[in-house]
Amino acid sequence: MSMSDKLHKFAEHMSQLLLEMREEDLNNSMIITEDGEQIPTDFIDKILDDSVHTAQIKKRIREDIIKTVLPEPLKYFNSEEGEYRYTADTYDHAYLVDHYIEEMYDDGRTRTVYICPQCQSDRVQVKAWVRPNKGYEFVDEVNEGDEVGWCEDEELSTFIETAEVKLRAKVVGFQVVGEDGTVQEGEIHPNMDGSFCIYSLPQARAMLDDNNNGNEQWRLLTIWSGDVEEPTFMFEGDPRDPEECTPSDGTVGSL
Repeated sequence: MSMSDKLHKFAEHMSQLLLEMREEDLNNSMIITEDGEQIPTDFIDKILDDSVHTAQIKKRIREDIIKTVLPEPLKYFNSEEGEYRYTADTYDHAYLVDHYIEEMYDDGRTRTVYICPQCQSDRVQVKAWVRPNKGYEFVDEVNEGDEVGWCEDEELSTFIETAEVKLRAKVVGFQVVGEDGTVQEGEIHPNMDGSFCIYSLPQARAMLDDNNNGNEQWRLLTIWSGDVEEPTFMFEGDPRDPEECTPSDGTVGSL
């Protein structure tokens, strides 16, 4: 059996063992979310009793072990037995069980955000009443729903709306698509490599500023985590900061 085969066999065995170990440990401990909420035990049990979920958990553990072992294989390999071995830090992979359960729990929770209805960006401004003598303490919006606000990403005035998004959802990048009501509606910009590609704001703005578009009409579209399945990121770094993001050849990632 090759070293690669032995590693995959080890990772497969550990994924099952670590799942069982962590499941037993969770009988006497809690999972607390990032915002301090305790996940109910019946929810945890429901996840761990579902074969679809446990298969996904084991897959994550298996892939994480392989990713960890590959750079330093001899650290985990017992030359006398000719097999990979359980080490002191192997149990750390078991906490992926907790992370998965928290993701599933958060998946059902939402939060309210202010967004631009044109591009779905959350980087917006609204007019508000404040108390200037108390450190500009916020009081309320000015004519909520009837007052024009500002979208920083599109750099235009618009009526800002509220929307419900998943609790952990975040903006991961942008696309350029056809304006609603035009012949380009539903199409992606010709400079995009595919509907699965995610770009930085500077890259998207360059497409919008392209003088070769003729009479075609395009608009910015904000992409949130989970919007695109198996996305390919065409940049690295902060999607909005031109000083922190750099173009790339495209790296596949999960949102």
